[in-house]
Amino acid sequence: MSLLIWLVALALQILLWLIFIDAILSWIPSIPSYHPIVVFIRRITRPVLNIFRKILPPQRMGDAYVDLSPILAIVAISIILRIIRQF
Repeated sequence: MSLLIWLVALALQILLWLIFIDAILSWIPSIPSYHPIVVFIRRITRPVLNIFRKILPPQRMGDAYVDLSPILAIVAISIILRIIRQF
């Protein structure tokens, strides 16, 4: 695997983990959204997740909304990673 492909795969793997962490953080109300680490993670993940929110907006489930964009993003990035790792 060439260095460039390895770096792209590494960046995608880090993005995948940051999306997963962002999804977990959204379920923990005691962590303030203005915390520097949360702001950093969301600054990286929001542009990617917004692409998937245009495809599948948050769905209303009773009194709450369920955002499925992290799941779509993780699946898409995982597929891209599999394709990249074949080279």
